[in-house]
Amino acid sequence: MNIMNKRIKKLNKTVSNKIAAGEVVERPASVVKELLENSIDADAKSIVVEIKDAGKSYIRISDDGRGIHRGDIGLAFERHATSKIYTDDEIYNIKSLGFRGEALASIASVSNIELITKTSNDEYGIKVELMNGEIIRESSLGCPTGTTIVIKDLFYNTPARHKFLKSNSTETNYISTIVNNIALSHPEISFRYIVNNKNVFTTQGSNGLYSTIFTIYGKEIAQNLIEIGSQDGELKLRGFISNTTCTRGNRQLQIYFVNGRYVKSRVISRSIDSAYSTLIPHNRFAICFLYLEVPSSRVDVNIHPAKTEIRFRDERNISNFIYKTLRDKLLQTNLIPDINIDSGSNKKGEKVLESVDSHKPNTDNLSRQIAFPIKKKENISLNIDGYKKNTAIEKKEYIEKQSDNDGRDNPKKEKKIGEIFDQIFTQDKSEPVFIPKKDGMTRSENHLLDDMYIIGQLFSTYIICQKEEKMLLIDQHGAHERILYERFMDNYLNSEIISQILLDPIVIELNYLDKDVIMENRNIFTRLGYKIEEFGYNTIILREVPILFGGPVAKRFFMELAENLSGDSKSSYEYKIDKIIQMSCKKAIKAADKLETIEIKKLIDDLKELENPFTCPHGRPIIVSISKSEIERKFLRT
Repeated sequence: MNIMNKRIKKLNKTVSNKIAAGEVVERPASVVKELLENSIDADAKSIVVEIKDAGKSYIRISDDGRGIHRGDIGLAFERHATSKIYTDDEIYNIKSLGFRGEALASIASVSNIELITKTSNDEYGIKVELMNGEIIRESSLGCPTGTTIVIKDLFYNTPARHKFLKSNSTETNYISTIVNNIALSHPEISFRYIVNNKNVFTTQGSNGLYSTIFTIYGKEIAQNLIEIGSQDGELKLRGFISNTTCTRGNRQLQIYFVNGRYVKSRVISRSIDSAYSTLIPHNRFAICFLYLEVPSSRVDVNIHPAKTEIRFRDERNISNFIYKTLRDKLLQTNLIPDINIDSGSNKKGEKVLESVDSHKPNTDNLSRQIAFPIKKKENISLNIDGYKKNTAIEKKEYIEKQSDNDGRDNPKKEKKIGEIFDQIFTQDKSEPVFIPKKDGMTRSENHLLDDMYIIGQLFSTYIICQKEEKMLLIDQHGAHERILYERFMDNYLNSEIISQILLDPIVIELNYLDKDVIMENRNIFTRLGYKIEEFGYNTIILREVPILFGGPVAKRFFMELAENLSGDSKSSYEYKIDKIIQMSCKKAIKAADKLETIEIKKLIDDLKELENPFTCPHGRPIIVSISKSEIERKFLRT
């Protein structure tokens, strides 16, 4: 028939339900999600999920919820039949997980269903069987209050859709992810998950979030978590985030819930990335289990059939709230890795208790096996940021003041690090340099670098210090990177970058794409100290450049900034700035630079004042710790 001669007509129920099923029931995991949400909305306290053949042939969900009223069973499998909302006003104040009334109708149209249900007011339950969305058999039977629904032969009548399903292992992983996330979203409910007759896990349902995480994801992840909690007016955030030593190569373990609903949100994921910026390496992602409570009127959950995507009505405030909560907690936590010098398994500072109920995250003693290659630099000048400036005067003042509270005088003559090590190993009575607690500390809340002794320098790369019963190794390059990074960032945010007017302006010829990028981000260059003017069709002229680290930054550095902006033209404004600032770290002290005692002390003093003294701007650790007991163990003293 010619398509122009076809008339408009209403689709029959079977066809329309199958089309709707394509929106709601994408794969077996979609069925599990919809049925679990129905059980939760029915106030279930215990839920059992069982699948076979990756859910393709068998899915069973049992709960002890309210059950379905006998007279509503037929209507339950009709499209747009729901007990969750009744008026259009309620669409914008949704508190239940399901509300469209499409799930059961869509599932029934592409599978065979067996339903057993009973309410608390009924003397006995009812069992119904459906095929192609129609009830074919109904009977009464004895059963507990609640609902059990069995889905068999999913997509049996839509073979084309069945062919697009992936392997059993992949589809099982999709289902497991759904079950894990929903179990995490409701720790007050006991979940039992069974795959091919094997019990995968059973949560306690005691409202213990930490024990639920431990049960599902195991000890290694659980003991590297930090608990968070914050409230700002009607916004509430709680949950657990990983320390900087426990990261993943993807976002799969960044799990967050809004008003009890598992969702995907770029606003939240970007806030997490910003909070961990410069604390973890590039292309690594933190582990997060976040629970955000927002007034239902400020979030729209009705923008996607599967209800996994949401839209906030005030994205900026919510993003700032999440960022501040996570960032503040991270910077108040001891993020120094405690190294086990045995190769192999990581050592944790505290053993995990035997009772799952009593598990608490270990935030004081963190560990990771650290190994980063250090490329040796040659012909290096140390005329950097005042570390060599007026060194002779600083040394004289420093030596005159060096005397600790016990009256032990430090050497009266300045000594190089090599000489200090010679004295240590020849049993000279010289004392290591003591770094006392600094008064008036305003930025760092941890005070973890107070009261340290400087022992010396190792491999002209690492600074060795002693603090109480631990040996600290400080990466001098990473430390100086962080110092310069925060200093430059402060100057940038406070608009204190000083520019130099060029007597001979720099003319730069560009292609039209590069010029567009530069002019589009002109405000960024202006805040960084550049004065840019257009100078012809594809040409610009630099009349002022910033003075950074004691010297002007000219054409090459400007072009590097432009290239970075061009490569990330779709990134956020803050991310562009962050990449620009990280380039300033090229001026930092390098590995293999030999430092003298006064320079080491100045470096550590500056490090103590930082907001984050734990990681360099690239996310690598600045300080690692080895305990005295660990060293003694290697010498067979324990």
